[in-house]
Amino acid sequence: MGQGNQSIEAEELSGSIRVSIRREDPATGRGAQVRLYEVQAEREMTVLEVLQEVYDRADSTLAFRHYRCGRRLCRSCEVKLDGKIVRGCAALLQPGGTYLLEAAHPENLIRDLVFEFDSGEGSESGPR
Repeated sequence: MGQGNQSIEAEELSGSIRVSIRREDPATGRGAQVRLYEVQAEREMTVLEVLQEVYDRADSTLAFRHYRCGRRLCRSCEVKLDGKIVRGCAALLQPGGTYLLEAAHPENLIRDLVFEFDSGEGSESGPR
């Protein structure tokens, strides 16, 4: 993480989950940045819950996919969590933990954590 064009932003909170999120917008031509966020947490939270908190309370420019199917089946919320592809709606993050989130499929990156996704079911839910 601490190399190249990366920047770090942090907000200190107690009882929190720390997430470093790789941010990139290929349309701008600028390199990727890793930004650090902290979300207050008194319980385990899914990756999507943490991303929603970041979006709502710290950075409304963050692009990610919210629930599409609502049943943990469609894979549209996939992200790379500490190097492993997981479903954001199901993967749990622990208070006190620090995690790295990246786009699950960077070769198809649209922006931040959103990648080109085609399940053949239409695209009723776009990026946040």
